[in-house]
Amino acid sequence: MINYKFNEKHINKFNSDGYLYCKKFFDTENFYKIKKYIKEIENFKNVKKKWMKYYDPSLKNKNKIVLTRIENFYDYHKKLKKILSNKVFKNQIKKLVGNDVVLFKDKINFKYPGSKGFKPHQDATIWKDMYGIKSFITLAISIDESTIENGCLRFARIKNKKLISKYWNEIPKKIEKKMKWKIITQKPGDVVFFNDYSPHKSSDNFSNKKRRMVFLTYNEKKFGDFRK
Repeated sequence: MINYKFNEKHINKFNSDGYLYCKKFFDTENFYKIKKYIKEIENFKNVKKKWMKYYDPSLKNKNKIVLTRIENFYDYHKKLKKILSNKVFKNQIKKLVGNDVVLFKDKINFKYPGSKGFKPHQDATIWKDMYGIKSFITLAISIDESTIENGCLRFARIKNKKLISKYWNEIPKKIEKKMKWKIITQKPGDVVFFNDYSPHKSSDNFSNKKRRMVFLTYNEKKFGDFRK
């Protein structure tokens, strides 16, 4: 199913950098299915109290709106859920965290041409100690090629798990400029794992190519299941 079995080297890299980039994480067969299922989810019609589809005005054409995000899709596509809940897959997340995990949040960022990027931030500025949960891990599955032009992810290292901005705020410009940002271009099927204190950002997509990405966030099972 996947091409990785995390070892001590992977775990140490994740702990020291706050993120771990894995090329060709999924095998060809399973990634083909994931890509197909994401397209099916994109075509879901709007239904109240189920999945949530979000749209924004296009940066390239103010008279046009673009689908930017779908949340809460996980339970509504059984075939995709079967892949993403596979024990082999979840065991690799467990290795990075050190304990069993449960899904906390699921979303797809579509980032079609004309979509906005995200300012530099740490997820912990929103999630810190939410529901008594002490830490989170997120993975980003690249469905398309992710490039500088279409707004790939960029990460920066920090020495310790600490907040460098105020709650519900992006990282201040003066701090952002001093940080060394690593550009993570991804091929389809590549995955980036990162903790909730890992600073990250992405730019607007003014290219003609889409950059769809699946984001799954987990917390340690011992803190409880609060996804619903």
